[in-house]
Amino acid sequence: MKDFLSDSRPFIMFYFSQIILMVIISQLVLLNTGGTVSVEVISYMLLLASSFLVIFLTYRYLKFRDFYVKRQNTYFPEPPNRMLANVQQLLENDHQQYQQEINALQTEKELEFNFIQQWVHQMKTPVSVMDLTLQKERMNLPENVFHSMQEEIEKLEQGLDQALYLSRLQKFDRDFHVQRLSLKQLVRESIQDFKSSFIRNSIFPEVTIEENCEVATDPKWIRFVINQLISNAIKYSNPNSEKIYFTGEQQEKSVTLTIRDTGCGIPFQDLSRVFDPFFTGLNGRKFRESTGMGLYLAHQICERLDYNITVQSAANKGTEVTLRFNTNLTNL
Repeated sequence: MKDFLSDSRPFIMFYFSQIILMVIISQLVLLNTGGTVSVEVISYMLLLASSFLVIFLTYRYLKFRDFYVKRQNTYFPEPPNRMLANVQQLLENDHQQYQQEINALQTEKELEFNFIQQWVHQMKTPVSVMDLTLQKERMNLPENVFHSMQEEIEKLEQGLDQALYLSRLQKFDRDFHVQRLSLKQLVRESIQDFKSSFIRNSIFPEVTIEENCEVATDPKWIRFVINQLISNAIKYSNPNSEKIYFTGEQQEKSVTLTIRDTGCGIPFQDLSRVFDPFFTGLNGRKFRESTGMGLYLAHQICERLDYNITVQSAANKGTEVTLRFNTNLTNL
């Protein structure tokens, strides 16, 4: 009603201005003939005109009431006049065009998703063949050449995994299965994936996790997250770094996993943006292979798993990443 009266204000003002004008003209005419209009008559005229105005506004409000009621859906009421009928037709045309564009975009997105999935799996085969060939020819290659080629193959594998999981995020709910798993076993399997990197960089993983520390999670997604954190910890370690620390803690209502390195750390001004896509910060200038997608993907996956991931760091003092597993999942 308030919105209706606000919209009707110009009409009401115009209506009463016309009534007042008619009263003034009548008064002037009567003055020329020697008569006058009493106050009672003027009041009666205004009351009568106001009564008709109220009746008209009530009728008009009832007719347009559906358009003044705020709705959560997109229902368009039955138009009471031709103007709103034209508006309805325009909205329906726009909605139809908008729906066609959405369907076209969804089709393109589906094709892109399928292409990336197939492409990644196709690329994994030659990368695996290259790795096997490299292992066979290890004795015929200088040690530095072997390690260099092995490192590049690992970068290829990690890049393919990032592309694969980035595309899978679009259909996360279709590719999710919770299992109860040993946190220590999860960490050990991820460490095993980076065995060559640990040896090549002369870094030792120190694991302090109790055997009975368990979490309920999707093994594929959480392993990808842990792998990203290990990859960063190794990549940004200093030449004199000796260890990367893995600590698991079973609390009353949660489970936490902390991965800490003693590497170059993250400058204070970059900490608030470490989860932004493609953000590499100051360290990106030193480590050219940084894509800025590792922590972004880890954060996105943790959000979908309803986990909490935090990063604490200081320049030249190392970085500590903590995963806190949600109570609802750990109690499944």
